[in-house]
Amino acid sequence: MNEISALRKELTDITANWSSDSKPQKPSDIFFLSSHIRALELDRPLVVGMRGAGKSFWSEVLTDDSLRTVVRKRVKGYDTLTKVCSIRWDQSNAFSDHLPEFTVIEQALKHGLKPQQLWLGLILNELRLEFNSRNIEIGLPHISQGWAEILRWAKDNPDAIRSSIGRLNAALSTERKCILIVIDALDRMAAELAQSIECLRGLLQLLLDARQLKGLRFKVFLREDMTNMSSVLSFPDASKLMNEAVHLNWTREDIYALHLHKLAQQSTLLQKSIDTRFGPPQKSTNGYWHPVLIEFPFSAHRLTGVLNLLAPPYMGKTATKGHVYSWWHKHLADGKGRVSPRTFGSSLAAALNASFLPGATHVLMPKGIQQGVRVASGARIKELGEDYFWVRTALSAFNDRPTPVSVKEIYGVWNGGGLSDGVQRRTVPQVIREECQAKTILVPWDESTLNSTPSQKLRDTLVDLGILTLRDEETRLDMPDIYRLGYQIRKRGGVSPRR
Repeated sequence: MNEISALRKELTDITANWSSDSKPQKPSDIFFLSSHIRALELDRPLVVGMRGAGKSFWSEVLTDDSLRTVVRKRVKGYDTLTKVCSIRWDQSNAFSDHLPEFTVIEQALKHGLKPQQLWLGLILNELRLEFNSRNIEIGLPHISQGWAEILRWAKDNPDAIRSSIGRLNAALSTERKCILIVIDALDRMAAELAQSIECLRGLLQLLLDARQLKGLRFKVFLREDMTNMSSVLSFPDASKLMNEAVHLNWTREDIYALHLHKLAQQSTLLQKSIDTRFGPPQKSTNGYWHPVLIEFPFSAHRLTGVLNLLAPPYMGKTATKGHVYSWWHKHLADGKGRVSPRTFGSSLAAALNASFLPGATHVLMPKGIQQGVRVASGARIKELGEDYFWVRTALSAFNDRPTPVSVKEIYGVWNGGGLSDGVQRRTVPQVIREECQAKTILVPWDESTLNSTPSQKLRDTLVDLGILTLRDEETRLDMPDIYRLGYQIRKRGGVSPRR
């Protein structure tokens, strides 16, 4: 086996263990970006990011005592942190002592429980030991009495709850300590979006009220589309909270630095190649750390040099087909130019597998990278279907129409060529609205907007999500490859949907 094949096999074996829900296990798994350090600061209660941007990753880090020690060294204020509690709807033990079944929450809301009271009850339950250790009486029923009884008590005793929390906050402030409450995976809180939005709005209102607390701090990780709905932010001073929110953004250089760093952590052959090209690594007890991969700000020129240890510089024989470094990121980006680490990771793993080609001159070959984009697109389409079931219905208008396509043509399909139910023909916006009503979830666009047609609202929603882009003075619609390939939509001169 030659050096190229050996390195490719080593990297392929490494990425085979990557998964969309991989959790950090050790300090060397933690990769700090300057923008993300800001998101970890204790006075930033709301962290927003697209799917796969790292919300659950940082939630895991903050709730793991051993991993959090790394954060303590990088972020101010963590030396006062005495405990971290979590309210996470993605944990396997979610429906036990920690969180109630949503059917219980639904019934409590119907019987007058306010969303803020719900969250206060959940928080009180998580902090039972803290109250007990300071001899603060809370009166909350024991968990053995069931969540229905706890939530009923929370509804009937809002003043007692706030008084208890105030006393705990005062005690912690006197001790110059604080407790962090991490709240995550809110998109899994309920199957019915209309109900979970009510709970989300109550949580955001609570965050706004809790800004004055110093002993109790909050860190809420929220998917960005959940903040785009006007109904969520329909309370006074919501804009203050959103203006202070930190967004988990990833630049192209961030994405490459992260994944090359992850590969180098476990690949001795890649380490050897980097050391030969760029000099010795930085000494560390926490794995392999090379300045070319971790120094801020990341340099596109130097990262291109690292990528060129694995791949040729161009997607073809010359630059006319595109530079690999820019081409790969561009073809994985959504309509807003964003690539999540999860998407790039799946593409990288698939590209390595697809680069086992006869006569391959590099670890990563252009044909393999193209296949990696196709595989990542398929994975992204699956995620999209889980979050927005109606998108496939809307994008069926693009079938047999190579992009970019006229806006008027798509409107014609949506308005005049709707789906037939055997009795009458309905427009696509009507179909989506009825499907949402059947699932008792909110329509994905703002129904109260009067200055646009349903088709315009549907178009704007897809553009806001980054699924479509407007071109040529908004006369044509295009679709980024990360979605186009997965939906098997053709593009003149573009990457073919099928291998």
